[in-house]
Amino acid sequence: MNRILIIGGYGHVGQKIARRLVAAGQRVTIAGRSASKATDVAARLGCEGTALDLARPESWGAALDAADAVICCLDTSDAALARAVVERGARYLDISATDAVLRRIEGLDPVARQNGALAVLSVGLAPGLTNLLVREARARCPGAQRFRIGVLLGLGDTHGPAAIGWTLNALAPLSRGDIRPMRFGEDRHGQPTIPFDFSDQHSLMRRGYPAVETRLALGSPLVTPLTLRWLAAVASRPRLRRILARVLPFFRFGSDRTALVVEAFTDAGNAPVCRLTLDGRAEAEITALVAAEAALRLSETGETGVRHLDELLTLDDLRAVLCRHGLRLSEG
Repeated sequence: MNRILIIGGYGHVGQKIARRLVAAGQRVTIAGRSASKATDVAARLGCEGTALDLARPESWGAALDAADAVICCLDTSDAALARAVVERGARYLDISATDAVLRRIEGLDPVARQNGALAVLSVGLAPGLTNLLVREARARCPGAQRFRIGVLLGLGDTHGPAAIGWTLNALAPLSRGDIRPMRFGEDRHGQPTIPFDFSDQHSLMRRGYPAVETRLALGSPLVTPLTLRWLAAVASRPRLRRILARVLPFFRFGSDRTALVVEAFTDAGNAPVCRLTLDGRAEAEITALVAAEAALRLSETGETGVRHLDELLTLDDLRAVLCRHGLRLSEG
């Protein structure tokens, strides 16, 4: 039995990760700034709760000392938490999609190795499963010179306030040429997609992959190129962005479909030589599934240092559990 600390554990995704790990027989503690909220939610989940404020490193000691592994479900501004974990020789897993944060944690590789610790980044849907799909596409098409990742998030899904705020912050103003169709799953027609700053494209290229681009689609009948440009323009204004972040969690504009597609291209033309897709529902549930599986599967690994998920696992390692939970993987 592993002692697993989930920071941000009473948040939308954190609770789902905790529930899966408790069901797997792990000893789980959820942590956040509010001790009362942590203990109340923990009582419902069948685990323990404690206070831990990321803004007060002096408050971390007891919780980190008692953990074999730490899963961070919050966007941190630096690598201080990851450093504190690996200096203790514990495992650290991070679901962040912010590349600046992941780059700082990558810099801890010598510290993690020295302490016999492992930090695992890109643990979730995007990044995470997107990385595994690109790895699989390159294995199938060794001559591919560029990869295009598509991420479809349904606007009828339940997205936590933090995830909505992060997405709005990452939106950049768009021109007409930025919006291009991509086809997900077995769809006959493409959905409008926009360039989006998920960390997967950056971390893959830092590790020797050729050109990688990630694009985002918002699954709803209301989403058109015009509404995408309007949304990006509104999100570029801080006051309006804050209003949107507060309002959007209360509305549903479509289904809870979540889908990924990875297309591999050669220099010979614009048609992909390989196309891999994943189709399912409920983005937060998929992220929680991947994070929980990574925590369980990597508990006995002899690896040390800082690694991204695709450096430790393959798509085949997770294929059975993904299919068992209703996700459909296909090619073509």
